[in-house]
Amino acid sequence: MSIYTIYIPGHVDRSKIQPCLLDVHSTFVDIDLENFDVNAKLKEHGHFIVLDNDYFLVYEKEHPAGAKCDYKSRNFAMYELIHRYPSSVGFVRMLKEMDGIWAYDKLSVLYFVFKPNSDALRPDYKALYNTVVEFYDTAEEEDFEKFAEIAKTKDSCVSHFFVVNRGSTYHVVDTNNPTISYKFSASRRQAIINLLLSNKADIQYHIEIDKALHEYKLSTKRDPNFQLHDTQGVPLKENETFMLRINNSEIEDNNDEDSDYEIELEYVAVLEDSPGPYTLYGGLGDGGDIFSFKVVDNITYLTYKGGYVCVDPVDPEETIFQITVEPEIPPKERRIQIYYANDGSIALSQWNGDVYVCCDWVKCAYAAIGINCSDWVDHWGQYSKFVIERVEAEAN
Repeated sequence: MSIYTIYIPGHVDRSKIQPCLLDVHSTFVDIDLENFDVNAKLKEHGHFIVLDNDYFLVYEKEHPAGAKCDYKSRNFAMYELIHRYPSSVGFVRMLKEMDGIWAYDKLSVLYFVFKPNSDALRPDYKALYNTVVEFYDTAEEEDFEKFAEIAKTKDSCVSHFFVVNRGSTYHVVDTNNPTISYKFSASRRQAIINLLLSNKADIQYHIEIDKALHEYKLSTKRDPNFQLHDTQGVPLKENETFMLRINNSEIEDNNDEDSDYEIELEYVAVLEDSPGPYTLYGGLGDGGDIFSFKVVDNITYLTYKGGYVCVDPVDPEETIFQITVEPEIPPKERRIQIYYANDGSIALSQWNGDVYVCCDWVKCAYAAIGINCSDWVDHWGQYSKFVIERVEAEAN
């Protein structure tokens, strides 16, 4: 879908124009400058861009004759004009003028973007505005060493790193040593790039952080002799009933130091059935819902009212899962796997997954419990631990 119109006079060779991320969402219209009515276009659009060979022109109320702008700032200009500034504000005043050419006064970040399928090409990504882009069309063209040589020719871009984006995957790459790179996803893009731009961290720092986080995580290796037991290590019998209390150490870690929040309060897992299917929540209360378990083909399933507790994706990309209940044994990709932490409490994950169930505390006494597979949560989020507390089953 086109969200902006760019005008190109006949004398301009578009093949030599530095592209920008918003080009794929723009319509390019050839014009005859002699018959092009600037005033009519300003009245129609409020502002617009005309390309030239060595610069582009921004037309707006304050610059009806066109302000010459450096191509390194075109993506910045287009994002600001589209998303933020009506013509009455005066976009060009955000730039600095030198030798008759206006430009944004910060170095741009160079992106190499896989044109057929790339997260960076989403038109709503305003955070990517100060960028210069080079597109590539096939996976075989993704060559960090070749990209580094191109990056060294971009005087208007930061010199110590560049970004490569294909599909939902990003890499930051060391321009001077392209064998050093770091992979991440969009949810952490802005934080990582801001650290690199400010020189508060280099690429190797992120690599070392990942190593430390990997050591911190629970092992996801399945135990073929797994047996469910309480915090004292006493095994539970199949169909024996219990509550899941949320480990208070997590509550304390999420609590502000100056809060009046009482750490000793008890929080329990509750399956709510309105509206729609059961969904797992954490809440303040004296008693939680009653769970049990079954072992089928050497696999331990948490159960609730005879149904099987499992995960269910809530978004098309399957990055967020709620915890729900199904009447039959769920397929492998929807099973829940149980792990033991060192303190005897349990953690839960999607079957064979390495992202754990966590509590998203909406209020101090209420949390949505589920799985968030975003890169940010995977790195910085804290997985939730539950304490098994035996209870007597209610009589029918």
